[in-house]
Amino acid sequence: MRRLRYLFPVLLGLVVGAPAIASANDQQILVDKSATALQSVLNEKGLEPAREYLKKARGIMIVPELVKAGLIVGGEGGNGVLVTKDSAGNWSNPAFYQFIAGSVGLQIGVESKEVLFLVMTDDALNKLMRNEFRLGADASISVGPVGAGVGASSVGNAEADIIAYSKSKGLFGGGAIEGGVIQPKADWNAAYYNAPAVTAESIVLTRQHENPGAAKLRQVLSTAD
Repeated sequence: MRRLRYLFPVLLGLVVGAPAIASANDQQILVDKSATALQSVLNEKGLEPAREYLKKARGIMIVPELVKAGLIVGGEGGNGVLVTKDSAGNWSNPAFYQFIAGSVGLQIGVESKEVLFLVMTDDALNKLMRNEFRLGADASISVGPVGAGVGASSVGNAEADIIAYSKSKGLFGGGAIEGGVIQPKADWNAAYYNAPAVTAESIVLTRQHENPGAAKLRQVLSTAD
């Protein structure tokens, strides 16, 4: 399974036609897409509890395009941003991450969905600063209700370290979210803040870096919170 986890991003790139090297605009595009995805999920009928959890959350990871790829090795993956909230309610600039959840089996087609990971505890937030974070092992995760249009019935557990929300019921099938791996994208963080030594911690916890391009995302979060 370890080999599959590292193989999946390569296969995913081939499916969606992603370039091997990120362009200068990729980080800003992801930040802008994250703002749009956040609004889309929070405004979805049936996902009203997400707003209440957001008010209590220590942070949020937004993956605007979590892609489920169907080649011989199936799996899900995507890039996202982590933004944290301080004691005064102010949101940080975003740190860039990738999410990888591989599964074995013959699957057909490609599906892309928006997903929010609400980080509810300090423990989970601190563990996200590591080079690798595994959902379900390093922190408990609960799946909140999905969009009303796809027949949602499950209810998120407010005691969980992380609560995941999406407009797609199928996104959480087969345990793909639990067991998924989250890793910081050091090259993207360095490029976006023009600081080679930047870390996720220095962006979202000690807040040593800023980029004016994140203003819209932070405003959307402040309005929704």
